[in-house]
Amino acid sequence: MSKGRHRGPGRRAGALLAAILTMCGIAVVATAARAVDGCPLGLTFAGQVAPIGGKAYVVCSGRVETFDGTPLDTDVSIPVGVPGPLPLMVMLHGWGGSKDDYESTSLAGNGTNTWHWNNAWFASHGFAVLNYTARGFGRSCGQDPAHGYTYAADPRCAGRASWTHLSDRRWEVHDTQHLTGLLVDAGVARPAQIVVTGGSYGAGQSWLLAMAQGQVLQPDGTTRPWSSPRGTPIRLAAAVPQFGWTDLAQALVDNGRAADGLSGTAADLPHQDPIGVAKQSYVDGLYAAGQSSAQYAADDPSANLPGWFAAITAGEPYHTNPLVAQALGELERFRSAYSMPVPAASAQVPVYAIQGLTDPLFPGIQATQMLAKLQAARRGYPVWTFFGDVGHSYAGNPADTWRTANDAANRWLNEILASAEPTAPKVTLNAVQCTDDQDGGSFSADRLADLANGVWTFRDDPRVTITNTFVPGPESAGLDPILNSGCRTSTVRSDPGVAAWTFRPPAAGTLIGAPVVRVTATLIGTDAELAARLFDVDPAAGTQTLITRAVYRITGNTGLAQPVTSQLWPTGWRLPTGHRLKLELTATDTPTWRTDNQPATLVLNNLELTVPVRK
Repeated sequence: MSKGRHRGPGRRAGALLAAILTMCGIAVVATAARAVDGCPLGLTFAGQVAPIGGKAYVVCSGRVETFDGTPLDTDVSIPVGVPGPLPLMVMLHGWGGSKDDYESTSLAGNGTNTWHWNNAWFASHGFAVLNYTARGFGRSCGQDPAHGYTYAADPRCAGRASWTHLSDRRWEVHDTQHLTGLLVDAGVARPAQIVVTGGSYGAGQSWLLAMAQGQVLQPDGTTRPWSSPRGTPIRLAAAVPQFGWTDLAQALVDNGRAADGLSGTAADLPHQDPIGVAKQSYVDGLYAAGQSSAQYAADDPSANLPGWFAAITAGEPYHTNPLVAQALGELERFRSAYSMPVPAASAQVPVYAIQGLTDPLFPGIQATQMLAKLQAARRGYPVWTFFGDVGHSYAGNPADTWRTANDAANRWLNEILASAEPTAPKVTLNAVQCTDDQDGGSFSADRLADLANGVWTFRDDPRVTITNTFVPGPESAGLDPILNSGCRTSTVRSDPGVAAWTFRPPAAGTLIGAPVVRVTATLIGTDAELAARLFDVDPAAGTQTLITRAVYRITGNTGLAQPVTSQLWPTGWRLPTGHRLKLELTATDTPTWRTDNQPATLVLNNLELTVPVRK
């Protein structure tokens, strides 16, 4: 899962790297590929870089065997003239990406999520930096068609589980721990100053590493203390996940029960009972993206991505398909930090999470539910969060927001590594800005709930009937997250078959936190989806802009009324004077959510919408 367009595996050792750097105006020393003293793990010298405004560092490149012999395409950046061992920054890429995701020849990186957050930046600040392509992708036994590489023709990939395991603690997380251990044994990395970071797919792994309590989970299910191959104990000093998940099953197949308890909804409800609704647009898109660069395995029950994808996309009834239960069980047990025990105080790792308010793949609830769990277990748990308009599409990823976030993360990290108390507030929120002249504002507090100083409550009680048998129209199509980035603005309209209410707020304000919909629903059918969408309506312009959304799986005895409480994804949204809020409820919201196979009707009444707001 990666932000932005797919990029194939990048820089090769030697002349190619030198040519690229020279064209970019970057000083290059020793352009011929050669082994030199200072390149660890049998890697090859690939160039010396002197970024403008930074300090020179050496790039060592090659493929390094991980714990089971699978070769991983690896780069290590080492500052010139700085004696080791050094603090180590491990940078983990997104789904379908490669080691290139966090590599740059400038401190500015891509100007957004890698601005002052890339190998050049950290090497210039005295870190050794590990960038590698995850198992089963690119030249790490995946596919790189642009350069004629495929795992099927690579004898080093044969006879081992070299395929992607979808960020499994026993495999991908184990790989990170093993490569780190090799660098500790090589005298490159300090065993007590290891930092992990990554975006999306890499962020999910960063959370898993932060919750691992210093343990390595092995393929046979046994654990051992994290130590280098030569036995040196290793401790994770910090983790900085960017727009990632904490509960992967909930992110991809959401039943609407995830909650943080901050806005009047019950937390800790079962996230897979009942089985949720597939996030169709992203599930389809991610699977297809992986096919171009990954190796999938159909005969591994612990990583059967083709079988799991087919089962989920086949749809209801899910309880009759054992592959669905297998998939959700595997995602929950081995790939979701939220399902792991809260670390003991002696093993807790400081975390600075950067999470999106406009990210429909891994929305803000992925962070807020994790914060609620950790802080409920231990008051003062060392976790900080930055919320903003960042992450996967729709997110706008404005450069100013990313610079603010990464500057804050750098200050926090420097304090953590210096064993100083971080000065950052526990929660920082940059509200979403959808026009150039609209200042969304920045807010901070000890808890997300403390940012709001009021609640707007809207009620209506007409009896409304909706079904899932209609074909959604242009409104729903325009909200497809894969095809639409940035602010989702259209003329004010609702698709036929969608129930809609428009409410007049008492004043201007900033929505901060998670709106909650409460309604009494009578199900006629086996089960149903209830999708909610909340819009900002500008009456003067005749436009509506999506603020947030969610979905809720309804099951139960047909014909019986039941109360439904659905927490929409957290937001930070400035609502200008004169604007309205529009709530839509629909029983089918494709292509964002997969339409239920089984026809259903929902009769709704006793509607209530509550919105946390900063007046």
